[in-house]
Amino acid sequence: MELLVVLLIIGILSTVALRTIDATRDRSLFDQTTKEMNQLVQAIVGNPDLTYDGRRVDFGYFGDMEALPGGLRDLVYSSGNPAWRGPYIKLMSTDDTISYLYDGWGGKYDYIPASGWIISGGNGKYSMTVKVADSLSQLTNNIISGSFLDHDNNPPGAVNNAYMVRLFYNNPAAHGGTQYATVNPTGGGSYEISSTPAGGLHEVPIGIHRLVAYTPTESLVRFVTVVPRSHTIVDFKFTVSFWNKLRMVGEAVPMPDRSGFRITILNDQPDDVTISWLHFYQTPDFAYMRNFLIDGNPGTDFPLGATDSGVGNGDTVKFAPLTIAPGGSQLVDILMQYFYPVPVPVLPGDTTANVCGKDFQLRFSEGSEIKFTVPYP
Repeated sequence: MELLVVLLIIGILSTVALRTIDATRDRSLFDQTTKEMNQLVQAIVGNPDLTYDGRRVDFGYFGDMEALPGGLRDLVYSSGNPAWRGPYIKLMSTDDTISYLYDGWGGKYDYIPASGWIISGGNGKYSMTVKVADSLSQLTNNIISGSFLDHDNNPPGAVNNAYMVRLFYNNPAAHGGTQYATVNPTGGGSYEISSTPAGGLHEVPIGIHRLVAYTPTESLVRFVTVVPRSHTIVDFKFTVSFWNKLRMVGEAVPMPDRSGFRITILNDQPDDVTISWLHFYQTPDFAYMRNFLIDGNPGTDFPLGATDSGVGNGDTVKFAPLTIAPGGSQLVDILMQYFYPVPVPVLPGDTTANVCGKDFQLRFSEGSEIKFTVPYP
């Protein structure tokens, strides 16, 4: 009888010990599997804690391919797409080719690309599930917006369709072969790239992207970091003016003595343009003009008196308001002559400046800029 009691106690203690051992083992395998599943998630969408200069730099498989992998093997083996830059998960050794596919209990992970779920069968009683994102739309439906202005903070206005912003995709194959998303700024000087109607119905996937803004004569490049559920602001400011309604016809015509020149301008736009002054935005430092005519009419206080200082770099010439008809139907003649190398010539016979081969840039009162080089006769 006493022996039976002893055996019963031993049996009870053994059962408790085995259950404790099983629970401890399950806990260890649970922790191992949790770690492995998180590593798979980071391999797919990146580790948000990896940053450089305050910006996230790791977006995993999705950051390069801009789509979820079709299977977990895609994290290690390339399909030949040049956008693939893996492997995205570190294997245990050179001989290890499959360990990332199995959980701590030896069961194979179930990966569902349509939902972005990774599932482990666990210990057979309780399964484990992780998601690569709370919502898959967070990976593609982000927003990039900003301002699109010239150096004087002018918006594009009515000619906004001549300008554009492009977001270049890392993997065009994920977008039906489309290499970039393109939008035009508004006339008011703003743009948006997004999945909304206002943003052009474009995908903005997570990752590091090249963003380029274009005018007919200039382009600006930015590299933008897009994180999930983000609205990133990228502003563009150009050195060119958006208000170039006036255009020069042909070349500048130098005067016979090379001390001045004549240019012809017209209005390319469909509406009238009125101008009342022009600014010498860029001229040779040694050139000071003493006479000015626009369509045969002198500017204010021209020709200059003998003791008046000539007009040079950074100065403005005012004249009676002149309205130029639209559509290039009216040519306007502008004569600028008698440039001297000093503001006030000491003697009437002082040598004039030679402006041939020199660069000039004029800005008109309505915002247009014209840049040219005076040729030699």
